[in-house]
Amino acid sequence: MEQTPPKTKILDRWTPRVLREAKQIFRESGIKGVIRRYGWRFFAVFFAYYLIRDVTLYILLPWYLAKNLL
Repeated sequence: MEQTPPKTKILDRWTPRVLREAKQIFRESGIKGVIRRYGWRFFAVFFAYYLIRDVTLYILLPWYLAKNLL
């Protein structure tokens, strides 16, 4: 009998390989394993990405829309 390859989820295609690996390491050995593998720089980049994204989505975009609509 032939084995079929596992189906790939849509989000897995868009998620960078590094994040998928970090997620797997986190599941297996926790936060200490991720720090050992990638170091603190990984968390700094992760934090900066979400900080920029959230500030844009929740502060700048509503402010811009309110300024132009009101």
